Amino acid sequence: MADPAARPERAVPVLIGADEMARIDEAAQRLGMSEDALMESAGAAVADVALAELTRLAERVRGPGGPLVRPPLVVVLCGPGNNGGDGFVIARRMATAGRQVMAVLVADASRLSGVAATHNWNVLQAMASAHSLELFVAPNPEMLLRLRERIAGATMLVDALLGSGASGPLREPISTAVDLINATRTHAQAAGRPCAVVAVDTPTRVDLTGGSRSTPVVQADITVTFHRAKAGFALDRDARQLAGRYLVAPIGIPLEAEEGIVPADGEWPPARITEITWQEPVPHPDAAHRAGGGIAAGPGRTD
Repeated sequence: MADPAARPERAVPVLIGADEMARIDEAAQRLGMSEDALMESAGAAVADVALAELTRLAERVRGPGGPLVRPPLVVVLCGPGNNGGDGFVIARRMATAGRQVMAVLVADASRLSGVAATHNWNVLQAMASAHSLELFVAPNPEMLLRLRERIAGATMLVDALLGSGASGPLREPISTAVDLINATRTHAQAAGRPCAVVAVDTPTRVDLTGGSRSTPVVQADITVTFHRAKAGFALDRDARQLAGRYLVAPIGIPLEAEEGIVPADGEWPPARITEITWQEPVPHPDAAHRAGGGIAAGPGRTD
């Protein structure tokens, strides 16, 4: 790894798209980071944010025998790809932290892709067998809707359905899952009950590069993305609104993985979980060759 003291000063705002992030991810694995380690780090970061938010939302009033309401329920909705694999890690870590967790694979289990996601799915199955969490498989809309009443009681919904590799119109049962997330959040707000949606990397499905979105699309309260802020949210105000609070979490990717992808004079990626406060577009003609190069993004508070 390069000596930090020998690195040139960086000043140009850097925002990457889905393709750049995929290339950085691949480079990190060539440098020795395993897919499983990256997934574990990503899931751990989101779980930390979710646990902090759940503490804020949870009922604090206690009666003579304990809390006056049931423990808050966390529902983690997972797709079959690596975004869903991150969701498996989140569900495991939140259950291990003593939270009441319900994880739902919104796909047939035979569609799981990647060794890391499959491994974490197997771990969840073992935890479900030990009654550490609830685990369901919903490969079609009908089976997902059977869980509707249970999901409706969630204090937190984690959107781990689709990530940076998704494209095209939403397919079932993902489309129904998105509608269910939004309806649960809206119903809770109308009833005055706390409920937050936490999106993993991006709300399903906002494009990380340009900010375009599917119909339907998840409305999140918090989005946790990884390594660097993504251009789509800087370029599109509606995408920012859908993301809610926008946090960038480091997941251990070395700077060497950015060589040839991120300009040497670009700003450093956040060293810890950092909230991004988007600024209005600022022209940077020298940075126009890369996605988001003309948009400034400033770090806000860190969590």
